[in-house]
Amino acid sequence: MTGKTASGANKLLTLIAVTLAFSFTFLSRYIWSPLMNDVSAEFGINATQAGLYMSAFFAGYLITQIPGGILADKYQPKYILLVCTVLGGLMTGAMALLKSYEMGLVIRVVTGISAGCVMAQCSKIVAITFAPQQRAMAMGVVLASPPFGITLAQSIGAPMNQAFGWRGTFAAVAAVALVIAVLIVVFVKPIDRKGAAPAPKGKQPGMLEGLRVFFTDSQQLILGASGFLFMFVTVGFATWTNRYVQSLGLTAVQGGLIVTCYSIAGVVGSCISGGLAAKLHASHRSFLLVSLAAMAVMTLVFAFQRSYGAMIGVGIVYGAVSYLPSTHYTTLAMKRAGDRYSATAASTQNLLFQLSSLIMPVVLGYVLDSTNNNYSYNWYIFFGCCAVASVLCLLVKKNDN
Repeated sequence: MTGKTASGANKLLTLIAVTLAFSFTFLSRYIWSPLMNDVSAEFGINATQAGLYMSAFFAGYLITQIPGGILADKYQPKYILLVCTVLGGLMTGAMALLKSYEMGLVIRVVTGISAGCVMAQCSKIVAITFAPQQRAMAMGVVLASPPFGITLAQSIGAPMNQAFGWRGTFAAVAAVALVIAVLIVVFVKPIDRKGAAPAPKGKQPGMLEGLRVFFTDSQQLILGASGFLFMFVTVGFATWTNRYVQSLGLTAVQGGLIVTCYSIAGVVGSCISGGLAAKLHASHRSFLLVSLAAMAVMTLVFAFQRSYGAMIGVGIVYGAVSYLPSTHYTTLAMKRAGDRYSATAASTQNLLFQLSSLIMPVVLGYVLDSTNNNYSYNWYIFFGCCAVASVLCLLVKKNDN
């Protein structure tokens, strides 16, 4: 299936299927948060052990980023995406049958492994299904999956837990994966590789050729470094804001609503990002520069707010702005790698970005401990990350369209 042959309706249905598949990886990861207390009480799990369930997922997720990209570039992403979605659903359902803490750790690692391959498959399907001038808009929708999945987990987790218990909630979320799997089977078509450009004579690419192409391209490494700093801010905001606003005298419920509004605005920002850049006739590089600079400004604006209403309002704008860059980072990486290695490029870039999720809690936690919980330093760090990320984009070549 290529961008030249797929009808508009087929493209839309394909986009919906892959976006839901990617969203499910975040739903399955973060559904643990609202269920954590009840599971911990039943099994006598302490806070550190409960946190390790998130780390276990993330470990599996990270180690399969690059293999997922290589597989997508070599084989049929439709079938890999289908297997990963079904496996993720089965593992989420297995949590409903949990018998011990150790069993849960294994399940969460395997769930993370299945999720780690998904973005690469979605990126490859988008690259083949949509024409180059349409890919940024399509990737913007796909990359709305993180805030959408996280918001969904936070909004349905507690009510479902109250109605059906934590085991019933895991089972219900697992059923969602099976519905998405049906959509993949029906609406995502296998890639027709007959029209693909052949490899140069005498140069049959190996399994790791896409990685070599990525890591020998200085532009990809600059984008990766910039995106690492960008992701440090977006993940950091979602992680620490609730605790920050409580330090100002607001409640945990109010803090949660601020983060929820930020995330919902992020879904909208990501979805419109590609179309907005096209309407403004802005290159990916230019759009990144402007949106990262806007993030830096909004970081300081949010940091100076003290009232609940102002934090909600500024948080909405901040969220929309903060999810504008993702589309253009990924689209640029895929464009530079070419169709042959687009999935490897997207997944490798995502790995670099996600490393910030691993480092950020430790860094900011240390800063808070060292400054007697002075959150001002965190906001200065976020501002600095946005500023440096924007400066790095100046080093990206201009001919990116």
